Amino acid sequence: MDNTFPVCHLFYYPSQVILVDDDSDFLDAVSLILPRDLSFRLFQSARQALTHINAAQHHSELIRRVYSSYKTGPFDSDTLTHIDINEIYKEIYNPDRFTTPSVVVVDYSMPSMNGLELCASLKNPYIKRILLTGQADTDIAIQAFNDGLIDQFISKKDQDLEGKLQRSIANLQQHYFSKSFKLITDPVVANSQSRFINDAEFIDYFNKIRNERKILEYYLLDEPYAGFLMLDEQGIASLLLILPEDELLENLKQCEAANAPKELISQLQERKVIPLFHCADNDSLVSQLSDDNWQNYYTKATQVSNNSPFFCATLENEKTSRLLRNFSPDRIHSYRQHITSSTVTTKFLH
Repeated sequence: MDNTFPVCHLFYYPSQVILVDDDSDFLDAVSLILPRDLSFRLFQSARQALTHINAAQHHSELIRRVYSSYKTGPFDSDTLTHIDINEIYKEIYNPDRFTTPSVVVVDYSMPSMNGLELCASLKNPYIKRILLTGQADTDIAIQAFNDGLIDQFISKKDQDLEGKLQRSIANLQQHYFSKSFKLITDPVVANSQSRFINDAEFIDYFNKIRNERKILEYYLLDEPYAGFLMLDEQGIASLLLILPEDELLENLKQCEAANAPKELISQLQERKVIPLFHCADNDSLVSQLSDDNWQNYYTKATQVSNNSPFFCATLENEKTSRLLRNFSPDRIHSYRQHITSSTVTTKFLH
C-alpha cells in the first residue's frame, strides 16, 4: 500500500485488475505471480475485455450517489460537501464494488486489436494502463508513455517482472482513486469542513491506524461529525472520529455553561475525551449530563501529534453499530468473501 499521497482519499476499497493477452499460457503464468489477495480477471480477447471494462462504471456512480458539493457563497472556501450515509451502506453491502476495474495490464501485440488500441478505447479516463511489451515494441511503448496513452510499460522478458508488476499495480490502484475522485476531493480541501484531509500529521496517523487494524477500505462520514467508517478484510467495521481542537473547546464551554459533571469538564480540559454526538445540535443533551451517565456520551481520545489540532477516537464494531443510524453490520459483504468466491472465476479465460 502506497502511503505517500499528500491528500487522503475520501474513500477507498480494493478494486480489480484486468489482464489482457492472447497467450493463455502467459496469462496463467502471470496470474500465479500476482498477490493472493488481489482481485483480478483474465481476458484472451481484447474486444471482450474492452466491452467488460467500458460497462463497469461503478466508481463514477458511487461518486454521484454518495458525495455531493454545494456552494454557500462566492468563494471556494464556501463549498460544503454532503455525504449520504445510506448510500454508503448500500455500497458496503454490495459485493460489486470489488469488481471496479482500476488497472489494465495489456499485451501490446494481439490480433484484431493491439494493446494501445485497447487503451485508447477505454471510456473511463482514470483507469490506469500498463503495457506489456516485447523487445521490438520498446520504442512504441516509450512514445505511448510520452503521449500519455499509458502509465507504464514493462518488458515481458524483464528479470524482475514479478516485482515490477506487483509494485506498479499497487501504486496505480492508489493513483486511480486519487485522480478519479479529485473533483470531490478539491472542494473538501478548499474549506474547513474536513480540513484534516490534507494535514500531513493526520495522514501519518490515519495510515498508522489503517496498518495496525489491517483496514482495507474506508469511507468519509459526516455523522455524528467528521470521521471514517473503516472495514478490514473480514468486513469488521470500526469508526474513526476526528474532532478539531476548536470544536472540542466549544464543547468544553458548552459543558461549563450547563454545569456538567466536574469529572467530565476535567477530562475535556485535559483533552482526554471527545463527544459521541454533534455538539452544535445537542444543547439539551449536554444539559442532561450527570455523574452517572456522561461516560455513555463521550469516549477516550488521542491527539494526532503533540502539535496537532486534531483529536481522534477509534470505536469498535459494537459502538459503531450503535452510533450510526440504520447500520446493519451483518449485511456487509467483505473483501475476504469476494476473494474466496471469485477464486475460480478470476482465472477464467475469455
